[in-house]
Amino acid sequence: MSSNKLRELNGICGLHQLTYLQLRSNVLQGEINPCLGKLHHLTYLDMGNNFLTGAIRQNLLRNLTQVEEIHFGDNNLTGTFDFSSLSNNSKLHSIVLSNNYQLEIETELVRWAPLFQPEYLNLSNSIVNKRSNGIIPSFLSAQESLSGIDLSVCSLQGRIPSWLLLYNISSGFLLLHGNNMDFLDISNLGVNTTSSLEVLDLSDNKISMQMPYNFGSIFPYLKYLDMSSNMLHGGVPSLAEATSSLQVLDLSFNMLDGKISPELVGNASILTSLLLSHNYLTGPMPPFHWSLGELIHLSVENNQLSNGLPPLLMNCTNLENLNVRNNHLSGVVPVGLLSFPNLGALLLGGNRFHGVIPWDICLNDHLHFIDLSNNQFSGEIPGCLYSVFWSELPMYYEDDPSIGNVTERRKTSVEFMTKGESLTYMGMPLELMTGIDLSMNHLSGTIPSPIGFLRQLKSLNLSHNKLVGSIPDTFIYLLEMESMDLSHNHLNGSLPVELGNLSFLSFFSVSHNNLSGEIPFESQLCTFSRTAFEGNEKLCGEIIDKTCTVNLGRSGDSDGEMHRLLSTDTMDTPLIYWSFVAGSFALGFWGIITLLVWNTACRNRFCSLTDGCMSKMGWFLVP
Repeated sequence: MSSNKLRELNGICGLHQLTYLQLRSNVLQGEINPCLGKLHHLTYLDMGNNFLTGAIRQNLLRNLTQVEEIHFGDNNLTGTFDFSSLSNNSKLHSIVLSNNYQLEIETELVRWAPLFQPEYLNLSNSIVNKRSNGIIPSFLSAQESLSGIDLSVCSLQGRIPSWLLLYNISSGFLLLHGNNMDFLDISNLGVNTTSSLEVLDLSDNKISMQMPYNFGSIFPYLKYLDMSSNMLHGGVPSLAEATSSLQVLDLSFNMLDGKISPELVGNASILTSLLLSHNYLTGPMPPFHWSLGELIHLSVENNQLSNGLPPLLMNCTNLENLNVRNNHLSGVVPVGLLSFPNLGALLLGGNRFHGVIPWDICLNDHLHFIDLSNNQFSGEIPGCLYSVFWSELPMYYEDDPSIGNVTERRKTSVEFMTKGESLTYMGMPLELMTGIDLSMNHLSGTIPSPIGFLRQLKSLNLSHNKLVGSIPDTFIYLLEMESMDLSHNHLNGSLPVELGNLSFLSFFSVSHNNLSGEIPFESQLCTFSRTAFEGNEKLCGEIIDKTCTVNLGRSGDSDGEMHRLLSTDTMDTPLIYWSFVAGSFALGFWGIITLLVWNTACRNRFCSLTDGCMSKMGWFLVP
C-alpha cells in the first residue's frame, strides 16, 4: 500500500491478524492512530515518508511485542519518545526514526535493559538525549548484532566511547557526522583489539586530538573514513594496513601539519578519493610510490605543498576531480594530464606553475571547470578551445557506489570564482555549471575567436593578463554566459553591440583596457555599474556619464557618425536650429567679401557681371 495517496487507515486497525503493514510514501496526516497497538501479530510496520505529526504514544509500540521492523522516519513527529518503551520488544532488529527534526528521543530517563538486539538503528536528524547532556545512548553497549548505526545530526556531544567502535558494530558502519563530539576514545584499541568497522563518518564535529600513528592497524577493514571538519592536529597517520579495503579518505578542514607520509597508503591501494584540503601540510604532494589507478578525486587545496606535480600522477588516468589550488606548487603542467578522459574539474589556481597552457586541454570532452588562475602561465590562449565539447558531467560522489546504502551518498562540491566571488557548486548546479578562469597570469596575444563557440560556457575570467586586440565578435554566441571578466588587459576597439543580447549575463567587467566608442545603452550592458567600464579613456555613453563626440563615436567612419547625428533629435531644439542658420549665412557672406577684397581679378569679374545683370534688368523694366 506504499506510494499511494492514502490519507487515513480506513479500517486497517480491524485486521487483528495482520502481520505486515507497509504505508510508506502516502499522505497520512495527524497523529499515529493508537489503534495500531491492537495489531499484536504485526511484525513489520512502515509509515515513513508521510506527514505524521504529534508524539509517538508509549503504549503504541509496547504492545507490539512481535514487531521486528519499525519505520517512522521522514515525518514531522514531535514530543518526547522514551526509548525504554521498547524494552520488551525482543524481536526488534531495525528501528528508523530519522528525519523527524523536532522529535526528542531519550534513552537515559530510566534504568533499563533492552531485550532486543537490533541490526540497524537510524535516529539521524532528530534530538537525542537532550535531557542527558547529549551523550551516546548507553544501551548500545549491550548490543552485539549491530551492523549499522546512524546518529548523524542528533545534537550529541562529549566523547565517543571505545566500546562503540570495538565490539558493537560487526562489519558495518557508524555515522556520527554533524554533532558536537569532542574526543574519539581509542585507548583500548590496538594490535590485538581491532575494530571491524567498514565505514566511519565523524565529520563536522569538534574532535580535537592527534590521530595515532597506527590508526590503520586499529581499523584494518575500513572502506570509508571521513573525519573532515574537525580540529585534528599533528601529522597524517599511516593507513597502509587498511589500504587493501580503503576507498575514501577525507581528512580535509582540520589542522593537520607536517609532510604527508609516504606510508599514508600502500602500494596496492584501491583508493578512489583522497581529500586532504584546508590543512597546514607541507612538502611534496601525493601520490608518491603508490599505485592509485582507481583514484577519482584528489584534493589537496589550501595547504603549503611545494615542488611540482608528481610524475606518478600521470598514472591516475581515472581522475575526475583534481584540485591542488592555493599551494606553493611550481613547474610546468605535463602534457597528457589535461586529456584524462574523465577529468571534469581541473583546479590548479593559486600556485606558481609556468610555461604555456598545454594544447591537450582541447582533447578533453568532460572539463566543466578549468581554473589556472593566479599562476605564471605565459604565451597565448590555445586557439583550439573551440573543439572542447562538454558532455554531461557525471554526478560526483565521495564514496564508491559499491558501499551502497551503507553511507549517505554525498555529492562532491566544487568551489569556483565567478561573478566576482567564490561560489560553491554541488548537486544539479554542479552538473550544469561550466567555467574557465585564466586570470592573473602573463598570457599574451589576442582572445581566440573560437571561444565564442563554447555555447555552454557560463563563466569566463581572462582578467589581469596582457591580452591585446578586440573583443571577438563571436562572443555574441555565448548565450548562456552569466559572468564575464576581461578587465585589466590591453584590449582595444569597440564593445560589440550584440553583447547586450546576452540576457543571462549578471556580472560583466571590461575595466582598465583601451576600449573606445559608445557603450550601448539600450541593452543588457546598461544594467552594470560604471565600475565595469572604468579605466577606458575613450569609452563614452550614458552609463558612464560621458558624452560621445564625432571622434569618439562607435563607428570609425565620418558618414556613419553624421548619420547618427542627423538621425537624432538634436536639431529639434529651436535655439540650436536658428544658431545653425545664422552661422551658415555669416560664414557664406564674409567668405565672399574676403574673396572680393583680396583678389583683383575676381573683383573685376564680379563688377562686370553685376553691371551686365543690371543692364538686362533695366531693359525688361522699360515700358
